[in-house]
Amino acid sequence: KRIPVPTTENRNLLLDGLEKLLNENAVAAFIYEPLVQGAAAMKMHEPEGLRDVLQLIKDHGILTIADEVMTGFGKTGTTFASDQLAVKPDLICLSKALTAGMLPMGLTSCTSDVFESFLSEDIGKGFFHGHTYTANPLACTAALAGLELLNSESIRDNILKISEMHAEFHRHMSQHPKVVSSRHKGVIYALDLQTPTDRYGSYRDQLYNMFMDKGVFLRPLGNTIYIMPPYIIEEDKLKEIYTTIEHVVDSL
Repeated sequence: KRIPVPTTENRNLLLDGLEKLLNENAVAAFIYEPLVQGAAAMKMHEPEGLRDVLQLIKDHGILTIADEVMTGFGKTGTTFASDQLAVKPDLICLSKALTAGMLPMGLTSCTSDVFESFLSEDIGKGFFHGHTYTANPLACTAALAGLELLNSESIRDNILKISEMHAEFHRHMSQHPKVVSSRHKGVIYALDLQTPTDRYGSYRDQLYNMFMDKGVFLRPLGNTIYIMPPYIIEEDKLKEIYTTIEHVVDSL
């Protein structure tokens, strides 16, 4: 079962529908990307709406699972998007930036309540899990180095600077006649073009090639153009990306 993105306009209707869904089904868990839904073309929602959804689900005793593979480690401006929510997840899924993108590694963390559910002298109650490459020493070392960099003053300052530059570009592009929607959260910026298209259709490929021809590697999702730059990007390079996006949009 899927529910709509929570907004100010649909909040009451959404909560009523969710209450009905929870009462009529045996629900094990609620899985969500907090604040930004990446593969859904960077849909963004406010913390207040998601907080109400999570609180209702928790009131029903249902586990909440935050997928922060994309949003984690500074992408939304805080270490985790869940840091901006009063209601915390029971489980959180992490990867990608966990090792600063240098090596493959995934991690699932949980609350003590979930952990203790499998903690028993009865071996049949245990959660048996172990892959060949679990806790790979090299990947773990990269993760520790990545976390040290993430928590450094320079990287934190860079994240704030990118966020401020996105906000300025958002104000500019939101007035563009060919842009339906413009939005940003942390280092993530996205805009939707007026022309609807399939996520991987010919129009999307046309946009992709236009950016590549100009030396800018962007990967549009349908008619959504988004930026998620590395934290070490230089100011002039980010401005070059902005300029290229505006030129491409102008030329459509």
